[in-house]
Order: sequence, then C-alpha cells, then structure tokens
Amino acid sequence: MQKDQSPEFTIEVMRLEDVEAATDMRLQSWLDTYVNDDMGVSREWIKSRNAEQRSPETQASRRERFSKGVADGTFAAWIARDRDMVIIGSATPFVDDEGVQHVGSLYVDKRWHSSGVGAALMQKVIDWFDPTKPIELGVVSYNKRAKAFYRKWGFEEVRGSEALFADKIPEIKMIRKPKEDV
Repeated sequence: MQKDQSPEFTIEVMRLEDVEAATDMRLQSWLDTYVNDDMGVSREWIKSRNAEQRSPETQASRRERFSKGVADGTFAAWIARDRDMVIIGSATPFVDDEGVQHVGSLYVDKRWHSSGVGAALMQKVIDWFDPTKPIELGVVSYNKRAKAFYRKWGFEEVRGSEALFADKIPEIKMIRKPKEDV
C-alpha cells in the first residue's frame, strides 16, 4: 500500500477495517462543527443522530456499501493518520448512478485544521475523478470555513440550491467545473 508522507501525517487508502474508526472521527467532527442553536441544530440532536450512525444495522450497511462501491469502482476512500496511527481525516468521493461525481465527505479532526490534511485529502479526491466532468458537493450553509476551503479548490456555490440535510441542517450545493484543456 502506497502512503503519501508528511512529517506529521500520512494519507493512505481506507481499508474495510478502518471504516468505523473513520466514522467515529467524522461523527466527532459533526459535534465540533455543526452545532448551531440559531439554526435549531442542537448538540443533543447531533448526539442522537450520531448514535443512529453507530447502530449495528447502520454499521453493517456502511461496510456493505464501502465494499460494493470499492469493488465496482464507483467509490473511493482515503484516511489521514497522525504519527500514532490515529485517523485524523477522511475523504469518500463517489460517482452516482447518473455518473455525477460527488466529493461525498471530507472531514478533518479540528485539531488538524490548517495543517495540510484537508488539502492532501482533497488532492486525492480531485485526482481520482475524471477531470473533464464537474464535481459536486453539499456543504452546511453556515460552515464558512468549509465553504472557503472548497472555494480555494475551485468550487462555486450554486444559487438556489439550498436544501435541508436530514430535514434539519441547511446545506448548499457547490460545483467545481471541469477542466477545459484536458
């Protein structure tokens, strides 16, 4: 397995046995990032949703989707690990049934923000996709840090794309246009 090296972290392909530890990091990121009482997104609601994400049924479904998607080439996943081999970031791009490319998810432990982990994961995502097609993602509308990060990677907000994720969290769509010279 090839690993991209940094003095502080490594990026590697996610394996099935990494899925739940990566999920735990992602769910902690939800608590660190998405609580917003003004928008009605309480810590208790996120904790409840996180508990559902940790149910045996949801874990089994997640492992099945992971294995199927990796096998059929419609899904990829990378993790970032610190020196102690703890998962500190993950990215899970996919291509949907209509051929649309989606970032899927990209999360970094808050202690590693601005360290290059997110950029290293995003580069993996960009490199995995067909550069002649657009890339879409959904981002929480009040997550200014994430929106600024995605803008640096060429994503633009789609006006009128506001929606509710899980009937609760306001999000917008962002798209990265395809490269014209490829």
